Amino acid sequence: MSADWTRLLASPGYLGALYDGTPPPAGSCDPFYVHIDERGTSVTLGFDTRILPVNAPVEWHEKGFNAFEFHLVFEGVEGLRVTGWDSAAAKDIGMTTREGAFEIALGPTESGIAFRASTARLARARAYLASDSV
Repeated sequence: MSADWTRLLASPGYLGALYDGTPPPAGSCDPFYVHIDERGTSVTLGFDTRILPVNAPVEWHEKGFNAFEFHLVFEGVEGLRVTGWDSAAAKDIGMTTREGAFEIALGPTESGIAFRASTARLARARAYLASDSV
């Protein structure tokens, strides 16, 4: 993940409070969900990690939760390009902020998704119990 992506996740409006300002590293966030909504010009991306937040609620530990997922909604999307989907390659997540806009890329040009967005927000975050088998 790029430094801009890490800064976004570490900020207070996103995962900053849960992870005490240090979100999970790039290699531990697996993209598992992409929703392109042409009506509202938005793209929702869902990520899963097995690194629980350091400030997780006590009930998450009591219930034995071992996985955490979060969804980011990017709105005001322009320049959307979808050239395929390779879940392994999509782990290569790039984000830059330029002139107040987000530039997102999941995977390489030949098999990935790329777009620009004017805003981003955390739509959902939850912990759950996941199987150890992959």
